Amino acid sequence: MKWSKLFLILFSLSMYTHAQVWQLEKELNLINPSQEWVLDEWGQLYQWKENSLSVRNEQTGQLFQESFKYFGQISGLYPLNGLRSLIFSEEQQMIGVLDNTLQLKGSSINLTEQGFEFVTAIASSARPDFIWLFDQYRERLILFNINTAKAVQIIDNCFGGSKDLQLVQFFEYQQNLICHLSDGRFFEFDRNLTLVKKLTLAPNLHLFGYQNELWQQEQNRIEKLGPSIRSSPIELPTTNYQELQVLQDRFYFQQGQKISVYRLKL
Repeated sequence: MKWSKLFLILFSLSMYTHAQVWQLEKELNLINPSQEWVLDEWGQLYQWKENSLSVRNEQTGQLFQESFKYFGQISGLYPLNGLRSLIFSEEQQMIGVLDNTLQLKGSSINLTEQGFEFVTAIASSARPDFIWLFDQYRERLILFNINTAKAVQIIDNCFGGSKDLQLVQFFEYQQNLICHLSDGRFFEFDRNLTLVKKLTLAPNLHLFGYQNELWQQEQNRIEKLGPSIRSSPIELPTTNYQELQVLQDRFYFQQGQKISVYRLKL
C-alpha cells in the first residue's frame, strides 16, 4: 500500500512537470540595453537612465520622451495604472506623478519637507492615490497619500532595529506589503501594517507574485514560496537573460536589447 501511494505521488509530480508549457508571446525592443525598465498594466514599456525617461504607447506605437533635470538621477519609476506613473529621486528625495505622456501632474513633492529622514524605497499600491514608503534612518514604513501629501499610516522599527539594513525587494501583492531583506529575512504586512508573516529565506532569492500566490526564483528555477509536495520547481524557458520581471501572468526576460515575453501554462 505504501509503495502504491508513493508511486501515485511520483506519477502525479511527473505529470505536473510535463504539463507545464512556456509559450513565447512576443518580443519588445529597448532603446538602450543599459537603461532601467518597467511595464505598466497595459503593457506599456517605460525606460529611463539618469534623468531621461521614455514610454511607448501600446495602442499607437508613439514614443514619448522627457528629461527631468531638476530631479537629478531617477531612482525608480512606479506605474500606478495605465494613465499615471510616479517617479522617485533618492538623491533629491523627491517624487512626482506623471500622466501617460510623461507630463508632470501638479507639483513635485519633497519628502524631506514632509518630515521624512531618508526614503530609500517606494512601492505602488492597489489603492488609488496611495503609495508605500520606507524611511531608512527610522526603519519606518509609511502609507502615503500622493494627493494630499500626507502620511496615513506609520510603523517604526518595523524590522527589529536592524543595523546596516538593506531592503532588496519592496512591493505590494494581494493588498499586503512584502519586504525582503538582504540577509534573507522576509516580512509581510497587511493593509493596516500589521505583521502577518515573518520568514527567513535562503540568500539571493527573488520573489514575485503570480496567480494569487507568492513565488520565489533561485537561479533558473521558480516555485511557490513555502513549497509543498504538490509544488515542484519549474525550469525557466531560458538561461540567457540579464533581468526577469513578472507582471500579472507574463514573464519578461531581458536579453540584451530585446525583452522576450513568455506565458506559463500550468
